[in-house]
Amino acid sequence: MGYHISNWRFNFMALPRRYSITSNEDDLDVIAKMVFGRKDGELSQVRAKMYTLTIIREVLTPNICGIFLLNSSSYDGTTLYPFQGIHLTLQDAKDVILIKEIRSHGVKYIAASCHNEEEIAVANRVRCDFITISPVETAGCHLDVRPIGWQQFSKLSALANMPVFALGGQSIDNLSIARKFGAYGISGMSEFW
Repeated sequence: MGYHISNWRFNFMALPRRYSITSNEDDLDVIAKMVFGRKDGELSQVRAKMYTLTIIREVLTPNICGIFLLNSSSYDGTTLYPFQGIHLTLQDAKDVILIKEIRSHGVKYIAASCHNEEEIAVANRVRCDFITISPVETAGCHLDVRPIGWQQFSKLSALANMPVFALGGQSIDNLSIARKFGAYGISGMSEFW
């Protein structure tokens, strides 16, 4: 049936409908320039898997404005400030101890990347605040991955107990289409910055 307001830890009306994700840049200065243009109320994820949270925080803190999540592969156990949440990799979503530690830091948002029923079940179990389901359509960064299409996206999103963002081949103009298939919002990299 999809997500239910009663199952949710916070006011979903505060969650934007677009979720921007940085590409996994080797150069934090490139990410800093991307982050600098964000506004209050915009939802974004920093993916810089080569760097720890401590290093990312040193470079990006002066530039962060809006709602930012950190990809969990950069989490180093330190406080998440200035990030307001964490976006879990599949492996990290299965790590109960890690999730308890992250929650102990008072994060506002925990999200996860999902591609199938099993991964959505994991996200439901750890009570994620929202998830991405991908790849809906062919994405420029993953040309070798077969997209699931809107019909399969709709079936998968109905299994989630939280809002779902469509990811993969999305354009900023796809929101109305995505919502027809059960998405709360849309997510992407290249066109979303």
